Amino acid sequence: MTLGVAILGTGRLGGRYIDTVNTSEDAEVRVVAEPREEQVSDLKVQHPNIDFVAGYQETLGRDDIDVVVGTLPHWLHHQAAIDSLNAGKHVYLEKPMALSTVEADEMIAAAKANKRMLMTAHTQRYFGENIKMKEIIDSGDLGKVVMVNAMWVKPLVPDSRPPWMLEKDRGGGMGQMDGTHLIDRLMWLLGDDIYSVSGTTSNFTHPHLSADDSGHHFLRWKSGPTASITRMGWAHGITEYGADYYFTNGQAKHRRAYSGIGQTGVWVERNNDWDEVPFEPVDSMEVQFKDFARALVRGDADAPTPMTYGRKVLKVLEATEESHRTGKEIIIDNLMD
Repeated sequence: MTLGVAILGTGRLGGRYIDTVNTSEDAEVRVVAEPREEQVSDLKVQHPNIDFVAGYQETLGRDDIDVVVGTLPHWLHHQAAIDSLNAGKHVYLEKPMALSTVEADEMIAAAKANKRMLMTAHTQRYFGENIKMKEIIDSGDLGKVVMVNAMWVKPLVPDSRPPWMLEKDRGGGMGQMDGTHLIDRLMWLLGDDIYSVSGTTSNFTHPHLSADDSGHHFLRWKSGPTASITRMGWAHGITEYGADYYFTNGQAKHRRAYSGIGQTGVWVERNNDWDEVPFEPVDSMEVQFKDFARALVRGDADAPTPMTYGRKVLKVLEATEESHRTGKEIIIDNLMD
């Protein structure tokens, strides 16, 4: 069985998804929906066997399309996903799942009503260094994780980004862009039993923006660990992307090069010094989509990243924003409430 795929949008990642999908033995791209001719003129030459259409609605009535891959701007995820699910298509969305948990709940309801798979592509669990860190945590060799400092600081460069990305009501700002990555990574490594969230969210370095550029948050887990998230889209500084982990019997850390800055690696503290730990590099987009396609072919009941997971990430993000507004610690009894 070969799954027919429609890709919606060719923005920052859409064009790359053609090759990503076509590396899977279970799927092939048959149509790309993109209204901007300048975005697809070269792709049409490179992929003469793919149909290119202006609007995603043109793909929904096609019998040869089983899966819709959404790489649209954040504010379009909600309606495009619901329309696709109601048309009987499985949906694979770039993160974030939506702009709010309210939108996410409507998307989940549509997936269940139509008996279709819905997955948000949170790539962090497919990064080689994160896979190695999970192995270290799960092995218990260093004891239990007690605390984590997670960070992603980098230049924002607003003029290099599409305007919608930095508008609160359409892109959600850097909380949606980077904050969801950091929340996802921590939930995957430490569990989704987050109990409370506190902290600040603001636009410290670009006050003219309507959406945030920075955030500093503190998370508590029912199972015991705590973690801080430091993210900033600054005007000037040194890029750093990774996390430090403090165990009952040692330390570990990982870093990822970003825009050619820094080093990708995993290190474990031994004898008061850092030992680098080897790991296998992974093409996260490619492997993640292959997992999704295989799950469909097998007839799995849920996606490799469960349908509700993207909603849980949004719930934590919303708690960071509520804590900033109220100045209080926000208690989360259930990420699906």
